[in-house]
Amino acid sequence: MAVRVVILGTGTIIPSASRKATSLLVEAHGETILFDCGPGAVEAVERSGRSYKDIKRIFITHFHPDHTLGLGRLFSAMKNDGSDPEEGYIEIFGPEGLDRFIDGWNGLYDGIVPGGDRLGLRGAFCSAGHSGEGPDIKACEADHAGKQAYAYRLDYQGSSVVFTGDTGYTRSIVESADGADLLIAECSFPDDRAMSGHLTPSSAGRIAVEAGVGRIVLVHLYPSMEEASAIEGVKRLYDGPVEVASDGMEIEV
Repeated sequence: MAVRVVILGTGTIIPSASRKATSLLVEAHGETILFDCGPGAVEAVERSGRSYKDIKRIFITHFHPDHTLGLGRLFSAMKNDGSDPEEGYIEIFGPEGLDRFIDGWNGLYDGIVPGGDRLGLRGAFCSAGHSGEGPDIKACEADHAGKQAYAYRLDYQGSSVVFTGDTGYTRSIVESADGADLLIAECSFPDDRAMSGHLTPSSAGRIAVEAGVGRIVLVHLYPSMEEASAIEGVKRLYDGPVEVASDGMEIEV
């Protein structure tokens, strides 16, 4: 196994007893990496048998609350857990304005954000490669109805994973996902209820086909998107493995 993906949540901002907001944990080369940090993400990390203290890098796709509300929980834990700064240092990568967004947490909860000895902020397009032989992560622009948003691709020892974040169909994600082993794609709404800036089964399937991915796993399902319909819609275009993720699912790549 080169890469293990833990799908912490598969839902949206709509509360659900079965789906927390979409966030992913990826383990590669002994590193624990978080993609988005929505409400409940930190607790989901702990339930998976890992610890938030293991996280060294966080990649934020965009600043909507279902992808970022867990950061406040994480910051508060970091400020109060007594960890050695050198052992508890986290880098956060994200869209332009990340520094202002993170500082905004101090406006809500005075002094909640850890200092520079615990936290580093980076642009999404910074060189995100790990020193030595660790995982390489690259951002590409997504299409989230005019909001700045990114998808991410992780490559490590011949294994590749792409996470679309929230997006509509766009060639930039097709190109980023080219030949990927695993595409983790949002699939928010049925085709007959499509909404700008989000994927439907047919548009997710189109990306999978055009990128030639080995497998597609669907996340970020709103209540109107039934699992069976999501799979059926993708399979009309894509003949590879398709499944709807469940919270806590673990995938080896």
